[in-house]
Amino acid sequence: MAALVAGTLALPAGSNASPLAHTSKCKTKKKKTSAQSAKKKKCKRGGSSGASLPGQPTHPSTSPGAGVSGVSLAVSPVLAGTGTTGLVTISDAAPSAGQAVTLQSSDPSRVTVPGSVVVAGGQTTANFSVGTTSGSNVNVTITAAIGTSNATTQLNVVSTPSVQSLSLARQCFTPGSFSGSRVTLDVTVPVDTVVGLSSDDPAALDVSPGSATVPAGSRTGYFGLTAGNANPLVTVTATLGTSSAGDTASVNGSSTVPTLTGVTVQPSTIPVGTQSIGTVTLDCEPGPGGALVNLSSDQTGVAAPSQSTVLVPAGQLSAPFTVDTSSVGNANIIATFGASTQQAPVVVIPIDT
Repeated sequence: MAALVAGTLALPAGSNASPLAHTSKCKTKKKKTSAQSAKKKKCKRGGSSGASLPGQPTHPSTSPGAGVSGVSLAVSPVLAGTGTTGLVTISDAAPSAGQAVTLQSSDPSRVTVPGSVVVAGGQTTANFSVGTTSGSNVNVTITAAIGTSNATTQLNVVSTPSVQSLSLARQCFTPGSFSGSRVTLDVTVPVDTVVGLSSDDPAALDVSPGSATVPAGSRTGYFGLTAGNANPLVTVTATLGTSSAGDTASVNGSSTVPTLTGVTVQPSTIPVGTQSIGTVTLDCEPGPGGALVNLSSDQTGVAAPSQSTVLVPAGQLSAPFTVDTSSVGNANIIATFGASTQQAPVVVIPIDT
């Protein structure tokens, strides 16, 4: 039988297995005797000489263990000739050497992405840059993949910016000047961009000088307007090239003080001992300081507001309050503001009904 050298395991003759695999390196020399040949092994224990062990990657992994769970873009659409940033997400944390994800554009002549991006060890996401070239409108697919696992997203590239929306600062204006209305484009613009403005009733809402500027590096520009004559429905429109968008508001031309238009309680039928929510509504947003509406009940022993007043904040049309109940019966919640009064019925029922 072959002699057993200290630190090694004797194996049957002809065996292909390696003793103490991955933990020692052995050199074998043959020493002949007159009776038989015996193997003498000299072994060096404890790790490798610097080469990677079998199965251990020396570069970012591309194994199918992790899959691509998503790919997204910071913004879309973008203006042709400008760029954006992409984000790829994988299903599991990347191994210590990182996880390579391949990237592809369906139209490299218009949208460029790097050939791959590496998700750092222990992470699940990585950013990559996206570039575009000048040209007509185009919709391009960007694909991220690990083996057969992939995800896609669409980048819309436009040749010129368009108006996406216009938002007036208030739903109702009282006579005076107001700032804070805004126009928003569909893409970030590289230079200051002037957008045309118009009103279908300048005597009610005047938008002079008739334009708003969206500054370079932004999508939004702000403008002011002046409210005058009463009009229940005025439309202001923003125009850029062939694109346009608008918003509407009313003008209370008779007074700078809003009017109380309603009070509601929902639900209006309440089990005794429980609460409901009331809401007061004005016809026009109040100015600085808001509007303080008085509250009361004609049957305080049945139902009553939990507070005697409610403040409608500046720039808002309504405000909520709480209604408490104490006994079964009917009551009316009364709201008063200035010369206007509104009321809402409340029915309080037994708790077991």
